[in-house]
Parts: sequence; structure tokens; C-alpha cells
Amino acid sequence: MIEIKTQHLTKIFEQGNEAVNALNDINLEIEEGDIYGVIGMSGAGKSTLVRCLNLLEKPTEGEVYIEGQNLLALSEDELLKKRRNIGMIFQHFNLLQQKNALENVCFPLYLEGVSKHEAHKKARELLERVGIADKEKSYPSQLSGGQQQRVAIARALATDPKILLCDEATSALDPQTTASILRLLKGINADLGITIVIITHAMSVIKEICNKVAIVEDGYIVENGDVQEIFANPKTKAAQKLILNELPEVV
Repeated sequence: MIEIKTQHLTKIFEQGNEAVNALNDINLEIEEGDIYGVIGMSGAGKSTLVRCLNLLEKPTEGEVYIEGQNLLALSEDELLKKRRNIGMIFQHFNLLQQKNALENVCFPLYLEGVSKHEAHKKARELLERVGIADKEKSYPSQLSGGQQQRVAIARALATDPKILLCDEATSALDPQTTASILRLLKGINADLGITIVIITHAMSVIKEICNKVAIVEDGYIVENGDVQEIFANPKTKAAQKLILNELPEVV
């Protein structure tokens, strides 16, 4: 089943008298249960793409379908309801600094009118799932980067989403912590069946966790498909460059 689909997706930003084409005619299909990577160099348009998938950025042209529904055809109330099925985590965590880990995870539940008792119960379950049950009373400033990202993942899971969007979720982390977060995401995908879209500039992340990948360059998808196939037989210069950059130097 196709869970996410874009058709002729285009995004143009106006900068003074200039028009910047961040995305150009993006056609993408992501199936239920995929861990789908979107990779490109800085400025390629990949973060704009992921933000268009839940209409945090409204496309200039084209359509975005989630579970067969065109998001651009929904009312504001319908879109807010649909977004509950789409969790999102960010590079810099976006936690509430004045709230402890437990209350950060509870926040989206409170917005849905869940009682404090039920919210706390669910938040504790999620903190245990992401491996930091003992940090529920800690504030973001008291947590490491990896621990903060685990809180952010728990918060994103609070509304039982079917899709999890990860915008450079490991870019601010060291390699060892990155590996642990990727294992966590892989486990969430396997255990909960959540479709995951990962935005990254590192082919090592794609190779470690993704089954499908789209390579973005200058706002275009220049290559996409099965990760193993693209690693084995990259057809474009963009793919070859990204793969080559991940290979160890020969000395």
C-alpha cells in the first residue's frame, strides 16, 4: 500500500525580486512500512520536501497524498486531524526547555485533551520504549544530545502516528549516538509498523537503516529506488559522489 505520494510537487520561495525553486516536479511514492531515505547536499531541497509532506511548507504546485487523501484538499480542521498521524523529529530536538522529559512527551497529549493521569501513564511507557525511563524528571539542559533526541522521538510517538518524519535527526549527534538512535528508529519501524522518512546528508545513515532512497540535487529527484541497488550501481553523478564520500580513504 502506498502511504505517501507526491505528484508534480514544486516549491518556489520568493526572495526579494528573485524566485528560488527549492523543489521541481517531485514525484514520489513511499509504501507502508518503508524506511525511506531522502539524501542530498546542503541546499538540495530535501528539508523543504519533508516539510511539504505534512504541509508545514505549502507547495506552490502539485499534490501531497497521505493514505490516499490529498492534504491540499482538506480543511484546516481536517488537516490538523490528519497531522496527528504524522509525527516529526528535528535536528535540534525542539524540546520545551522549561518542561522535564515527562512533560515534554505529555505535551501533544494535553493538546488532544487527554487527562494528566492518562498522559503521564502513556509518556512513561514511551520513555521506557526509547530507553530513558529513568530521566523523566530531567530537563533538556540536563540531558545529552542523544537523550534529548530520545525524548523528542517519544513525544513524536505520543499520538500513535502511522508516519514519522525525521529531518536531519542525527546530524547534531556523534557517530556512536547516531548509531544508537538509528537502532531505535529501526526497532520502532519493526515493532510498530510505522513508516519512517529520514532526511540526511550522510549515505552511512541511508545504508544503515533505509530500504529505499531518493537522491535530491538542486530541487530535483535525480535517482531513487532500492538502497542496495543504488549502492551497487549508482547511475548519476550525484549518487556516485555521495557514495564515494562515505568510502574510507586508502592509505
